[in-house]
Amino acid sequence: MSALGCKTVADLQKVDVQKLVEAGDVIDLRVFPERDGKFLPLDAYEAYANGAAKDLDFMQGCNKDEMNYFLVCAGGPEPFMDFLNERLTTNLTRLTAEERALVESFYKDVKGEAYDPLCRLYNQIWFIAPVFRQAENQTKAGGKTYNYYFTVESSVPLMKSGHAVELSTVFNHPEQTFVTGRTFDATFSKTLRRMWVQFAKTGNPSLSASESPDGKAKEIFDEFNIHPEKESQRKILDWDRTYFLTKYYCL
Repeated sequence: MSALGCKTVADLQKVDVQKLVEAGDVIDLRVFPERDGKFLPLDAYEAYANGAAKDLDFMQGCNKDEMNYFLVCAGGPEPFMDFLNERLTTNLTRLTAEERALVESFYKDVKGEAYDPLCRLYNQIWFIAPVFRQAENQTKAGGKTYNYYFTVESSVPLMKSGHAVELSTVFNHPEQTFVTGRTFDATFSKTLRRMWVQFAKTGNPSLSASESPDGKAKEIFDEFNIHPEKESQRKILDWDRTYFLTKYYCL
């Protein structure tokens, strides 16, 4: 409101939408919910563990390279690394010395380009670890959750299997290639949509009756090999060095 010169909500409602968009480019908007004790009064993980959603069937998951989307959208490695390095410095101050050592150990073990350690670490913090913790707590309370891990890669440089690359396939808009860079395999795409529709209709996305929900199992969405797999086989999550970070709210 300050950036736009607004003093009341009524003032804000009169602002042209394009000016709102432009304001978002110059101020650091928060993209996480605030646990203010009123609109979001509970610890979400505890709520799931206590059965808040045990009567709801979940299908949830993440992509192999979620953060690469943000790498591309930030304009490349340098602005991306500037932003996340600043965030990481702030995040580390919230941790104990032992916890910092675990995170730094994970970070240093990542090989590849200069941006890869940040991508891999925040893949864990923002996507992978929260999905697993929520899934575990949901099943502990007697609920059901079907989890997936999407691995198909975009042809857009640096994107890999980034955030949102699955959406044009799930919603059957193959012409939307801004993120994907290409159209994914037709058989894979049709099967993927069948599973989404199956879940919407029955609460179970499995096309085989032999598959059942498990907090540590994933349906792996490889483009030419959709198959169930235990997390322990692929080692998607670092249980020792990043899973504990879910106890901190919105790192």
